Amino acid sequence: MAILDAIPEKLIVAFVTIFITYLQGTANFYILGPALGGWTSFRAQKILLPLNISLISLYVNYYLACTTDPGQTPEGWEPPFSVLNPDENAEIRVGITGPRFCNKCDAYKPPRAHHCKHCGKCVLRMDHHCPWIGNCVGFGNYSYFVRFVYSVIVSCTYGCYLLLWRLQRILDAWNNPWVIMKPGTFEVVIIAINIMLIGIVILAVGVLAIYHTYCLFKGQTTIEGWERTKTKRLISRRKIDPVEFPFDVGFYKNICSVLGDNPLLWAWPSPLKGDGLKYPIKPNTAPLLPYSWPPRDPKDLGPSFIERIEQEQTVEGSKLVRRDSEGYLVREITMEDRMRMLNEDDNGNRDPLEQEAHEQLSRENHQGMDPEDYYYDSASVSDGFTDEEEQSNDEEWVDE
Repeated sequence: MAILDAIPEKLIVAFVTIFITYLQGTANFYILGPALGGWTSFRAQKILLPLNISLISLYVNYYLACTTDPGQTPEGWEPPFSVLNPDENAEIRVGITGPRFCNKCDAYKPPRAHHCKHCGKCVLRMDHHCPWIGNCVGFGNYSYFVRFVYSVIVSCTYGCYLLLWRLQRILDAWNNPWVIMKPGTFEVVIIAINIMLIGIVILAVGVLAIYHTYCLFKGQTTIEGWERTKTKRLISRRKIDPVEFPFDVGFYKNICSVLGDNPLLWAWPSPLKGDGLKYPIKPNTAPLLPYSWPPRDPKDLGPSFIERIEQEQTVEGSKLVRRDSEGYLVREITMEDRMRMLNEDDNGNRDPLEQEAHEQLSRENHQGMDPEDYYYDSASVSDGFTDEEEQSNDEEWVDE
């Protein structure tokens, strides 16, 4: 993928278009058409009809996948009020951190949206960024992308079958002494090259087709597949409370949500239903879960999470931002506080808060430790990763 990143995506799309045109042109007009009695003959039209229909579907869906906007967060969008202000009696689960927010876009993320560094925006129902179409695969064009992948498999499989049939006929003609006009060697070379290229395409795109079929059945995107894997790992390690993926509503409804409600029209190019901001969810799903998926490891939240908790546990008139030697939150001792404690007046009068800070400082000094050691320093807190492998895996899909 590093090589593809260095190539302009428009050149990649142009290469794919030329490659498809070369295969369909040589197969239709140079090899199979003449072999079936002429490209315009009834026999040729009947045998090549499935191939040409799948090729038309391939071209149309590839064009739509490349040119259709995958969708982005509408300006000013926010989760519902009930999500931003949950009821006091709402169930709280470890790992569910509240509505997601994108620091890059400075806006809330709708359910299933992710920030794409290539596009520079949050893409609705983002699956992945695909250099082969020069576009993100998201809510607006995911159905076209899936149909394009299936069209590639159908056209390549059927086309390869016809090329193998033609190759067999050529070999039979070469071995038949009664055939006077034998096929040329150049045609065999073109057939062999085309079969090799088609085989590579079937192998590469076939893996993609199998995986996206699995995603269709599970109602998930590629990113959500990684998220579900990590969530299961966190649950098995008892780092978060058990939680289910909220968007899996059954394999048939999952397929219909992408390809449409009518199975007879699944091959017809059509967009996903809805606006990309709300999706069907499992029954009895907590209202907050779709807006906060995926669950987070509490350690991954780092200092900011600790700061938010500690700031909520403040007392009027003094900010509790650090812990003393016994683990209790105490007021932050600034340099000014220290100077006042060292230069108190001769009568020994102190402000109550200064008295508290002075006593705390004395306890720490009696223990032979520097008071600075107890100050909360966000730069010194671990980022929450348990090992290098988990950190590298997370960087592949966690939004910035």
